[in-house]
Amino acid sequence: MGQNQFTALATLLEKQEGPCLSLYQATHRSHPDNAQDPIRFKNLVRELQESLSGTYTKAEYEPLLQPLHDLAEDFDFWQHTLDGLAIFRSPKQFKLIQLQRPTPDFAVVSDSFHIKPLLRQTQTLDRFQVLCLTRQAVRLFEGNRDTLDHIVPGDDFPTTADHDPGHDRRQGSLHLSSYRLGSAAGSGTGAVFHGHDSRADAIEIQTTNYFRAVDKAVVEQISKPSGVPLILVALPEYQGEYRKLSNNPQLLEEGINIDPTSLTIEALHEACRKLILPIANERAARTVAQFHKQLGTGLGSDNIHDILPAILDGRVNTLMVSAEQQVAGRIHRDQRVIEPLESLDSPDADDVLDDLAEMTLRRSGTVLVLPEDVMPTDTGAAAIYTF
Repeated sequence: MGQNQFTALATLLEKQEGPCLSLYQATHRSHPDNAQDPIRFKNLVRELQESLSGTYTKAEYEPLLQPLHDLAEDFDFWQHTLDGLAIFRSPKQFKLIQLQRPTPDFAVVSDSFHIKPLLRQTQTLDRFQVLCLTRQAVRLFEGNRDTLDHIVPGDDFPTTADHDPGHDRRQGSLHLSSYRLGSAAGSGTGAVFHGHDSRADAIEIQTTNYFRAVDKAVVEQISKPSGVPLILVALPEYQGEYRKLSNNPQLLEEGINIDPTSLTIEALHEACRKLILPIANERAARTVAQFHKQLGTGLGSDNIHDILPAILDGRVNTLMVSAEQQVAGRIHRDQRVIEPLESLDSPDADDVLDDLAEMTLRRSGTVLVLPEDVMPTDTGAAAIYTF
């Protein structure tokens, strides 16, 4: 999962043509809580503008800010937000990512994107995606232990067996990769979706061809960009047929054997939670056990001062960091040392754990963000080396 998540973040991790604008904001799903979100967003954009104006002329920075200005005035967008928002803007990129967990408001201009808050959310083990499948229609969701949201795929995704690529299915937000998230709350407490009520028996080859088209689209548009485990919700006969032809490495062996049209959003979320949490816990336990085994052989460490040079040398296979803990400091890459600082309030301070996580991903390592009670160390970090 870690490597595929790195792929999804690859464009943000690559060296960028500056200036690079990064904006994070907590948002709200419903009125009246979301009424102040556009105002707070405009204030954050103003911070970016003030920072840019110290180095660039208005003619240079206004084209960079224009998409953000447009978004600020998009009333419909602000009615369909989730729990947080991350925006990355450079001369060649504009990425808007809806977050399923809140994030502190933050805006900065730099020579690279500030992705550390995003890493804390994308590298958790409780993320999952859901494929609700009948022989005539599919619907997709993404969630974690706290929430579940509808995935709105690209227009070419075969959502129904008689799918029309030109049909307008606009919902929710913009996209992370080739799909976007929309609040499942908008679906109310009714059924997850309704397929076409066909009275004629589906011809076997037609069903097979449709399932094959769905699998190909899910792999390319959903699973490959995200690297998130996929839960199949379908009747037992469709579970077996779909799995025979699926080429999706993210598809979990265990699914939910039920007609998805019979489930409310709440029931679907609860069923997925019960399935994914033991799997996530088991993976965490395996990784922690491997860490303890390697620790005594020199192939593991919980000392951030030892982990840093190992990351720089490309020796870290897996880095576990605490979801709750922060370590104030400053990394000096040239000297390969970490300068401890008293508080994150210091202007030179950063969260060393987030820095180490970002550096590990840049070198194609795996990062796992674990709850404090699961972390095998009290330093906030635990690394498993390749050599």
